[in-house]
Amino acid sequence: MKEKIQNEMQESSYSGKDWDKAQTKLVKIADLLFDWDLYPRKEVDKQVVRNYARALQSGSIFPPIKVGLFNGQKIIVDGFHRAESRILLKIDYIDCAIQPFQSEAELFAEAVRLNSSHGKTFTEVETRASIRRLQRYNFNAKDIVSIVHMPASAIRSESTKPITMLTLPSGKKLSCVKVRPGKHGVHGLTCLKNALIIVTNWAEEEEIPDEPSFRELVAQARMALRKVRFKVQSNA
Repeated sequence: MKEKIQNEMQESSYSGKDWDKAQTKLVKIADLLFDWDLYPRKEVDKQVVRNYARALQSGSIFPPIKVGLFNGQKIIVDGFHRAESRILLKIDYIDCAIQPFQSEAELFAEAVRLNSSHGKTFTEVETRASIRRLQRYNFNAKDIVSIVHMPASAIRSESTKPITMLTLPSGKKLSCVKVRPGKHGVHGLTCLKNALIIVTNWAEEEEIPDEPSFRELVAQARMALRKVRFKVQSNA
């Protein structure tokens, strides 16, 4: 098993940025963008920030944070805790290693690669959310192995099996593959699938809305789905 995992890790292809070649300069923290949508962790650990602040006060020197240049902005790729610790101490500047980026997907992949390789270990929720998003960005399995630092056998696909047919309460069967444009199936099924993806992501990331209207909607969906039988396409 250990040999299999090592082989899977060696076969991965994504190497990321070469930060040893990055330009390093002192940057005002107020000029940096904390893009929480690209940050792969659910939140900053306040205790880690306080620990870093105490270390700074005792004379510790931290490596430069990593910053990406994208759309004219300086976006923090790795180093949220180090930057927050300086803010806590009212220090205005921080050393930054700076590299240009070509896309949001590249920024996110590099943020995951760097954050998953050091510091606080990703939670299962953070890992699975990162994998799903990398898949949506069309990274292949080998790339994801390198980015998330996990063997391929531990990375499950988040894609759902295609539904080929719905059986309605009336008994009528509706094909989800051959339905003709303009008929009742196309738009409705697209909306349903999108809604299911959203709710699944909320559940995986433990962000289910605590609202009576949402709970009522979930109850109604459960009642409706009890009346529908699914025939799922087999991968065999």
